[in-house]
Amino acid sequence: KQMTSINSIMGLSARSLDGFSKSLFNVARQTGQAFDEVATAAEEFSRQGLGVDETLKRTRDTMILVRLTGLDTARAVGTLTAAMSTFAKAGEDSTSILNKVVAADQKFAVSARDIAEAFQRVGSVVDDAGVNIDQFIGLVTAARQITSREGPVIGNSLKTILTRLEKSSTLDDLEALGVAVRDAAGNARPALQVFNELAKTYGTLGREQQNLVAQLGGGVYQINQFKALMLDLGKANGIAAQAERTAANATNEALVRNAMLNDTLATSVQNLKTTATQAASAVGS
Repeated sequence: KQMTSINSIMGLSARSLDGFSKSLFNVARQTGQAFDEVATAAEEFSRQGLGVDETLKRTRDTMILVRLTGLDTARAVGTLTAAMSTFAKAGEDSTSILNKVVAADQKFAVSARDIAEAFQRVGSVVDDAGVNIDQFIGLVTAARQITSREGPVIGNSLKTILTRLEKSSTLDDLEALGVAVRDAAGNARPALQVFNELAKTYGTLGREQQNLVAQLGGGVYQINQFKALMLDLGKANGIAAQAERTAANATNEALVRNAMLNDTLATSVQNLKTTATQAASAVGS
């Protein structure tokens, strides 16, 4: 039933559909997930007009994300889809994004779930602000480690801060304080550049000026997050800079971690269920 539903979208031949079905069962076994969940993810990706190979790749990466974060399948699909929409034009694919997230998870006091949930909240705002995937992971990691707030809160904070730093009124006020908010041609810089320029001078300002800047950039509700990031970005080797480098140097962290989890008894039991499901499907056919 699930494969028929998928094929009503993809329009594969009987032979191709059989091969696709076998590949999905392999994904279920590789990631320790139930076939129902794998098929659900594959159907969502097939609706995006992706080919068989890309659908399989994103389905596998989504199920690894589900496994490592505890997100449900629908939210994991949405997170990965949004990340691809934002960062694919920079040459990132679903596997590289996943590896970067897991690399930060392993080295800092931030979880893969925090990063995923933060991205769900901030979405395309990071692209408009000139933030790449490595920089985004760095900002989330710094905010999480310094403030101990969870991913959704951090995501909302970054969304507010980056949006405010693009407002013309905010830029005018910051420029009056001596912050370089425009380039040589007089055009407003991307929000992240303004954020970094602000961090360079934030520590030299008096307490009253710091509070004014925090209100301009963070608003009433995001002042604590804003101040925490200002102090970290103002350091030559702060948490954000370290996490950004870690993400940039990521290789295959997610795949290695997934392989380690495959050695557990729980995965063996789940894979036995998957094999039984596949055998029943063959008998039914």
